Amino acid sequence: MDDKVDESAKIVDSHIGQSMIREFVTVHDSTIGDDCEIYERSSIKKCRIGDDVVINAGNFIENVEIGNEVQIGPNSSIVGVTHNLGETGMELHNDVFERIILHSGTFVGARAVIMPGVEIGSDTVVSAGAIVTEDIGERKIVVGSPPTQQVIDLSDWI
Repeated sequence: MDDKVDESAKIVDSHIGQSMIREFVTVHDSTIGDDCEIYERSSIKKCRIGDDVVINAGNFIENVEIGNEVQIGPNSSIVGVTHNLGETGMELHNDVFERIILHSGTFVGARAVIMPGVEIGSDTVVSAGAIVTEDIGERKIVVGSPPTQQVIDLSDWI
């Protein structure tokens, strides 16, 4: 790490390339590539992040593989951890890890939610506020949330 990591950031069992880590960011059990920008009050756990990635302020990201040149807007939740649900309810303290994959060139808008186990194709846009519960192919735009969610070819949108 170098002087691009703010002194208030907490880095635990992680490798940070030549990247900027801002105030009150936590990084646990993760690898972050070069030329990344991680902004204030974001939490990153159990992730592998490529190069030239921008993670805006206030994000919670866990158990995610992020390709190169990905941008994530502020206050998004991208969490590849869930719990089993049985007849007696949700099983507490028994995490189930379902990795999320964001391929290169993905853009995730502000306050988006990407659910466990989802894979987002390269050059895909997840609009602000969208909730993504299923895999999305490459070069798409995702608007809204189920059940009225729209997935449109990016070329048709443009």
